[in-house]
Amino acid sequence: MKKIQFLINQIVSFIPTILLILTIRLFIFESFYIPSESMIPTLNIGDFIIVNKFIYGIKNPFNNKLFIKYKSPHRGDIVVFKYPKNTKIKYIKRIIGLPGDIIFYNIKNKQIVLYKKNFFKKNIFTYKKLKKSKYFLISKNINQKKYLFFKKKYIKFYDLKNIRYLQYTEYINKLSHIILFIPEVNNEINEKIYQQKYMPLYTWIIPPKYYFVMGDNRDNSFDSRYWGFVHEKYLLGKAIVIWLNIKKTKYLFFYKIKFNRICKIN
Repeated sequence: MKKIQFLINQIVSFIPTILLILTIRLFIFESFYIPSESMIPTLNIGDFIIVNKFIYGIKNPFNNKLFIKYKSPHRGDIVVFKYPKNTKIKYIKRIIGLPGDIIFYNIKNKQIVLYKKNFFKKNIFTYKKLKKSKYFLISKNINQKKYLFFKKKYIKFYDLKNIRYLQYTEYINKLSHIILFIPEVNNEINEKIYQQKYMPLYTWIIPPKYYFVMGDNRDNSFDSRYWGFVHEKYLLGKAIVIWLNIKKTKYLFFYKIKFNRICKIN
């Protein structure tokens, strides 16, 4: 009996710790793994990030109903959200447009013209510092594409058909970040552009309580350009910091850990 009682006491003693961990994960902070190239160069494959889940308010984690609202998302925030077409899947993208914004998208240079609610205000987006990127689009055939960081010693292993990305510094008011693009790539080949009802192609007016999101890697991001807007109830939180990067190597069961990726997310 004493052994059973001791075991029960030990289990009970762990309950507050378990409840604390669950509370933090459900309502405050959660770790998220970056599985794709859609946010390169801001976020790389293998990055582990911390998501602030209470920055916009406290939600019921089971039905996403908002209990308390702190503040609204801003343009430029990198957010984790439930994919509207399948809420079991989580995406991470950058918020480009807020409710009421009018967005015009240039399919060739991947630039955005955005106005707040009416056409008489100044464009929110500007682009500077056009230059060649350190990233390449590696394409050995039509069905195989891969993004690799540029290193001179690796060039000889790839043919001359590989395309170097260009990059802009994209400014959203005072916030700045780098976007990648390839002028020769036409996204319509791979995905059908989302056309809002009664609106011309590549133009969107964001409805109330909805947001327009895009990846920083403009030629490899499945985002609002292709499937539409994100309702505020699907927003899970804002990405605030990269705390680790773990990438699988070419050797089976071996992983490379990069501590130099630890940084605040812009």
